Amino acid sequence: MVFKKLLFVCMGNSCSSPMAEVIMQNLMVKTSLYWEVDSAGLRTWNIGRRPHKRCLQILREHGLRSDHFCRQFTANDFRYFDYIVAMDEAVYRELLFWDRENRGGDCEVLLLSSFGKNGLPSYIDSLSPTQKLKNFRSAYYRIKECCKHLILSQKVDIVKYELPSTEDEDFYYANKEKESLGGAEKDYSPIEENSKHSGMFLLPMDIRSSGGLTSATDPSCTNASMNHCTQGPQRKLCQKCGQKFLAAL
Repeated sequence: MVFKKLLFVCMGNSCSSPMAEVIMQNLMVKTSLYWEVDSAGLRTWNIGRRPHKRCLQILREHGLRSDHFCRQFTANDFRYFDYIVAMDEAVYRELLFWDRENRGGDCEVLLLSSFGKNGLPSYIDSLSPTQKLKNFRSAYYRIKECCKHLILSQKVDIVKYELPSTEDEDFYYANKEKESLGGAEKDYSPIEENSKHSGMFLLPMDIRSSGGLTSATDPSCTNASMNHCTQGPQRKLCQKCGQKFLAAL
């Protein structure tokens, strides 16, 4: 299920926006968020082309790849996406102007560099095919940092729940088969009290409210920092603890 639809926009859609698209998609996988992520350009320069070779090289350095083909931003994107994220201030200003002229949805125009550490603006290198590889490499880390804080800015809580260990899964399926052969099926929960593995995930409110999560304490939080975290059936981590979690990605 898709909970958010997000579009990164730069001028030509060959350098910074496809890089941000892949970075955010990778963060979605790591945090178990279900957001639809895409990228586009304001100009027609690169329609139908692959992202720039330096962009693809930097992504490969981090074990990532892009299947994107450059496309042009359209007025329909304002109606389809929840968030349109500008990669630099020039693009941001143009999107705001275009949004006033083509308002047809409830999307919000954001500037990626405004999501820096501690709520302060960050600086992201303006990428173009003329930029050197070191500029692309620097932009990668800053884009990733801003994407993490963009995630934290949303109404998403970080919760912890128990995952079944391999032994738990074997026990579950073995008993399932045994009961089936005996003519009566008994539903064993694959999550036992002694599960040995656990994971931290970012989950939208819709998923958490559907149940299935157990209360637990985040081991990455110190006693002092946990005093700032909300108590409840599921523990909601404060901004500081959430940043610790994202820093580990």
